[in-house]
Amino acid sequence: MSAPYPPPQQPPYGVPQAPLHQPPGPPRKPRPSGWWFVLGGALVVAAIAVGVTLVVLTLRGFLTTDATVSADDQPHTVSVGTDRDRLLWATTGSTPQCTVVDRGTGREVATSSPGAAYTKSDGSGSWTGFARFDPGSGTLEVTCTAAGGDVQIGPAPELGSFVGGIFATILVPLVLGLLGLLVLIVTGVRFATGAPRDRSGNNPA
Repeated sequence: MSAPYPPPQQPPYGVPQAPLHQPPGPPRKPRPSGWWFVLGGALVVAAIAVGVTLVVLTLRGFLTTDATVSADDQPHTVSVGTDRDRLLWATTGSTPQCTVVDRGTGREVATSSPGAAYTKSDGSGSWTGFARFDPGSGTLEVTCTAAGGDVQIGPAPELGSFVGGIFATILVPLVLGLLGLLVLIVTGVRFATGAPRDRSGNNPA
């Protein structure tokens, strides 16, 4: 005679209850060091400073004036830099003819077209570049026909370096500024969602 089957198991009465305590989730990462905010802010400030510096350097040929002479048919002795070619600027609307003599050699200096249209404005008015030349010894005698107004002498802008300076003025501050903003945003998000830092100093950066 076979053994009797065990009685069927009955499910427990009532609805199964969830455990009173959920298992803990992964621990939150600690908040980043405050120095990351300093780094992000420093990058933004550096972007502004670099941008201003590059603008000044790029426009140096336009902003610098070695000497100013009157267009009055009289010779004027001036000293100019010798680091690169010089450009004669006339008051916009006037077209003087100028003769440049190198006092160091006594020879007349050849002038040529600037190669591009250059105009600028400063506190004394609007100017147009009209003649480019090699400054030689730097001590010059400049005589301009009586066309009225003055003639400025300053460094000749270099088109290649000018274009490169414009690109650098745009790109370098843009990269630094975006990098600084990215650091500030990421650090801010991590700071808002992270766990308070251990005051004992045992925290990663």
